[in-house]
Amino acid sequence: MAVQCRDRTVRVEYVVDEDTVRESVSGDLTVPDEKPDIERVLEVTTEIGTETATVEEGGVNLDIDLDVGILYVADVPEDDPQQPVHFFEGPVSVSNFVELPNAESGMHVITDVQIIRTSSDFIDERTIEVTATLRKFAKVVEFRQMTIVTDIMGLDHNLVDKELLRLNDVIDENVITEVVAGEIDVPAEKPPIERILRVQGDLIGESETEVVDGAVIIEGTIEGGIVYVAATDEGDQPVHFFEGTFNFSYAVDVPGVSETDDLSSFTDVTVKQVTANFVDDGMVGVEVVTEIFTKVTEPIQIEAVVDIDSDKIEVEKDLLRVEEVIGENTITETITGNVNVPAGKPDVERILAGTNATVLNPTATVQEGGVLVDGEIEGAVIYVADVPEDEPQQPVHFVENFFNFSNFVNINGAEEGMAAYTNVSVINVRYSLLNQRTIELVTTLQKFAKVVQFRQLEIVTDCVAVSPIVDKPCEDRPSYIVYVVQPGDTLYKIARRYGTTVDAIVEANDIQDPDRIDVGQKLCIPKKIIDPKG
Repeated sequence: MAVQCRDRTVRVEYVVDEDTVRESVSGDLTVPDEKPDIERVLEVTTEIGTETATVEEGGVNLDIDLDVGILYVADVPEDDPQQPVHFFEGPVSVSNFVELPNAESGMHVITDVQIIRTSSDFIDERTIEVTATLRKFAKVVEFRQMTIVTDIMGLDHNLVDKELLRLNDVIDENVITEVVAGEIDVPAEKPPIERILRVQGDLIGESETEVVDGAVIIEGTIEGGIVYVAATDEGDQPVHFFEGTFNFSYAVDVPGVSETDDLSSFTDVTVKQVTANFVDDGMVGVEVVTEIFTKVTEPIQIEAVVDIDSDKIEVEKDLLRVEEVIGENTITETITGNVNVPAGKPDVERILAGTNATVLNPTATVQEGGVLVDGEIEGAVIYVADVPEDEPQQPVHFVENFFNFSNFVNINGAEEGMAAYTNVSVINVRYSLLNQRTIELVTTLQKFAKVVQFRQLEIVTDCVAVSPIVDKPCEDRPSYIVYVVQPGDTLYKIARRYGTTVDAIVEANDIQDPDRIDVGQKLCIPKKIIDPKG
C-alpha cells in the first residue's frame, strides 16, 4: 500500500503573545460641595468601570476607569441636623502599556482586569487618596488557517506519534459598526433642560448572544449620563446630572452558521462615540456609535501527527500556539438575602419598580474537576416611605445590601493551574416585603465557565510520501524511471522526493501546464537511489 497523508484544515485562534502584570494605581477623590467634612472613612469600594484595550506594535495599551465609592462618618457640628454616615463616589483613571513583543497593530486582543486590593489614605477633611492594586492580563491573537496532518496511511502506526488536540475551530467572524439609539427621561425631581453640556454612554455588563441561521443576535443595555444646564425661574443656570438606560438588539451576519450546530459565540462591543439631542423638556435622545466584533466557533477534537520515524516520507512542520478547550458548563443558582432599612431611613410602604441586583467582581479559581466561582451581589431597593403626614415628606428612598455567593461548576478534566473564562449574569430578581424594615431579595444567577490550557507544540502540516515506482526505465533513457502520479501529488512534491527540479520534470515529459497533472499519469523522473526504512 502506498504511503498517503490524511489532513484536515481548521481555522484557529493563534496565540501570538500574552502576559500578566500587576500595578498599583492611586487617585484623589474630593468630597462634593454639598457633603459635610470627613471625620473617618468607614469603607472604600472599587469596581472596574470602563476598560479599553488597543493593540500597538510591541504590546497592548490599556485604559481603565475605576469607579470608587467612599462611605464615611461626617464631622458635623452638634447644632446641625445629624446624619453621621455619608457616601460619595468618583473615578480614578489609569493608562498602562503591557509589553508583548510579537504584537502588531490590527491583531485582536483579549483582556481580563481584576482588582486585587484597595486601600485609602486620609489627606484632609475633604480629600481621600485611594490606591488600587490591579492584575492585568492581555493576550493577542490572530486567526490562522492551518492544515493539520491527522494520519499516515501505509505506515506502521508505531512509527507515527500523535497528540490529541481539543480546539475551537473558528467558523467565521465579523466586525460591524452600528448606531445604538435610545431616549432617556429627565427625572421628575430635576428641572428642565436649557442646554446639554456633556453626554456619556457605556455598555452595562456583558451583552447576550444567540447563534441563529446565518447570524448572531446580540442584545445589551446602554447606560447614558447627561450633564446639563437647567432652565430655572431664578436664572442661575445650575448644572445638573441624570442618567438612564435603554436596550439594543442587532443581528450580525455570519454566513454558514446554524442554530442547530454545536456552536459558541464571542462578542466584544466597544463604544466609539456618544452624542445627545434635545427632544423636549422631559426627554433626551442619545446615539451611541458602537463597534461590534463577533466570533463563532465549534469545539473539535483532532489527533494531530507530531512526528514520523520513517524515511518513506518527508514532512513539513509548523508551530501551533493555541488555547486548548478542556471543557465548559453552565449552571444556575438562586441567592436569597435580606435588605434592611437603616436606622436613619423611614419605614417601607411599598417597593417600586427599579429594585434590582448586580453582580460585582466575580472571580474564578480552577480546581480539580471544575471551577470555583465566587462573587458578591449588590441588592438595591427603591421604595415609597411610610411617613406621617405631619413630618417632612421624602416619599422615595433607596437602600442596598451585599450578599456573597460561591458555587462549584463541574468541568471534567479541569486541573489546578489551568485558566478559566467565566460569565455570571442575573437572569431574574424577585422581591417581597417581610415587614416595614426588611425586604427579601431572591436573585437567580446564571454562571458560565470554560476551562482552557495553553498548548505549544510542533505539528506536521504537510508530507511528501514515496509512491509506487514502476521498475522500468523510460524508453531509450536508462537514466530515468517511470513514476505513477498519486492522489495529492504536485510536481513540486515529486521533485523534492527524487532530488530533482520541477523544470527538469517538465522538460523530460513535455508538460504544457506544470500546475496540472493527473492521477495515474506516468512521468519520467531522473533515477535516485532510495533506501527507505519503515
